Amino acid sequence: MCGVGGYVGTGSEQLLDEMTKLLAHRGPDAGGTWVGHGVGLAATRLAILDLSPAGNQPMGDASRGAHVVFNGEIYNFEELRSELTSAGYVFHSRSDTEVLLHGYRHWGKSLLPRLRGMFAFAIWDEQSRQLLLARDRIGIKPLFYVELPDGLVFASEIKALFAHPGVAVEMDPSAVDAYVALGHVPKPATIFRGVQALRPGQWLGWRAGRVEMGSYWAADCRQPVLEGSEEELTEELDARLNDAIRSHLVADVPVGAFLSGGVDSSLVAAIARRHMDVPISTFTIGFTGGGDERTYAREVAAHIGSEHHERLAEPALEAQLPRLIWHLDEPLFDNSVLPTHLVSQLARERVKVVLTGDGGDEPFFGYDWTRWALTLPSLPLPGWSPGWGWAYRTGPLGRMQRLYFDVSHHAEDRYLRRMTASLAFRRWLYTPEYGERIERDVVDDLRARLDSAPVSDPRDAFVHADLTGFLPDDILFKVDRMSMAHGLEVRVPLLDHRLLEWVLRLPVDLRFRGGRGKYLLRRVAARYLPAAIVKPRKQGFTVPVGRWLYGELGDLVRAMFSSKEFAARGIIRPDRALQLLDMHRSGQYELGHRIWSLVVLETWCRIRLDGQSHAQSLRAMLAEGGSS
Repeated sequence: MCGVGGYVGTGSEQLLDEMTKLLAHRGPDAGGTWVGHGVGLAATRLAILDLSPAGNQPMGDASRGAHVVFNGEIYNFEELRSELTSAGYVFHSRSDTEVLLHGYRHWGKSLLPRLRGMFAFAIWDEQSRQLLLARDRIGIKPLFYVELPDGLVFASEIKALFAHPGVAVEMDPSAVDAYVALGHVPKPATIFRGVQALRPGQWLGWRAGRVEMGSYWAADCRQPVLEGSEEELTEELDARLNDAIRSHLVADVPVGAFLSGGVDSSLVAAIARRHMDVPISTFTIGFTGGGDERTYAREVAAHIGSEHHERLAEPALEAQLPRLIWHLDEPLFDNSVLPTHLVSQLARERVKVVLTGDGGDEPFFGYDWTRWALTLPSLPLPGWSPGWGWAYRTGPLGRMQRLYFDVSHHAEDRYLRRMTASLAFRRWLYTPEYGERIERDVVDDLRARLDSAPVSDPRDAFVHADLTGFLPDDILFKVDRMSMAHGLEVRVPLLDHRLLEWVLRLPVDLRFRGGRGKYLLRRVAARYLPAAIVKPRKQGFTVPVGRWLYGELGDLVRAMFSSKEFAARGIIRPDRALQLLDMHRSGQYELGHRIWSLVVLETWCRIRLDGQSHAQSLRAMLAEGGSS
């Protein structure tokens, strides 16, 4: 696992040195640069395989003049290495990085479909004067780039791109609106003009000033449905889960696991333990008043015999947020960012690698928004929503409002209601000047993706949308940044592409049954876990932001929304932001996630646009900013 960066065209050794400094948290064990004619590569290394200096990067192949920088792990590297050795290639390390180098020489871009793992890498081929960038199928590892008049610059994190003098820090208003609508910026766009993300399963080639792009893999829900009895498919799912999880244990350092107490992370930890010679270390975190599943995690830990570590955390949120934003680079209002950061910190005290249960929800219809979208009937009732189209009350009246909306609309509209903030709400929230800058409704883009999803069963359209949007742009984005902030490698065996391709061929009724997701997955989990863990329940690592807003955090947010900086930003109307806060604190509305999205956006603006220090707390930023 590493941080990577580089350029073709204009650049320098100094640029590469600055990139390595900005990416040092991703690879604290070693760092290096390589400079050729009109090209440079940089890497910081977290040593997981072949801990010797032979595994350091950038790594070169003198026989071809090729060089590689690589972030990730190739789980079938020994299989590929054996193939390449038989073809006459000589290896000088035991690292998977060298397999990429020789594999590219042998197969070219045809190497990509052969790789089993998570990766983002760059290979410079001196003979053809060509740069190849590539990203793994699911989007576990990130890679960003900027096209320049005379070349290209790329990096694992956006902050490193700004070390290049040709890259400007400029906010994209359309991306801001997409963030307010979705809670994240949908890729390939980013919050910055001109900065693009390589999409999952995509490659980019640069040669002689020309950029070429293509895909080597895409999620496809139109493959032939698997045949076999329920019992036979349960057995095969069990075997495939064991294969995927066992493959993800390859390492020359100890491997642990996150344990939220839910079925996904618990099943991964339980199966991993069966393939390990020593007890696995498991890690969980809880918050008083919300998101505390430590009791369930303890039960799982006792059941599988892990060395369990937990922490009850109630840190001052304002002390953490600016640093989290600095690591994220872009605004993200997923409130599990903080616990993911904290559980990564806890795990890194003992291990360098952890497994996680991420990826179990998407293909198995595990999210509430999908469950409700597909379960409720559509009745011929007059379409209705509250006056603003977004302010549902708490309590029985609010539940009735939401239920009426859902049954008077189709499944797609129910899904979009839960996944997005409506255009009506956003226009109400924005200043008039900013509202005029909205060129299109990003919600329409999501609707179009649902309508055009490559599926045979229409219910799989929601699976496809989550797999290709929410998963890489929110969940995996968050996990990568918060874990790598501590130099911790997170592996996601439930997203192993061989397993995922098979799961997507399961009949929908074996993934979603009786209004519940994960049907067949729970049948397998029942073989490994206590009954209380297998029972449908959704919590995970979450933060009770809504409750915290009733206390001191709410007072700080009021100061932020009342500040001169917030008003001068010209994006959100201060009176409307304060109205949201008052409505929430009245107890009649639950608007914690909407308020939090605005806090994250403004904090991001202060760090990335105003240049305030990420080491400052939100409290200090407000004090120095002179709230009015």
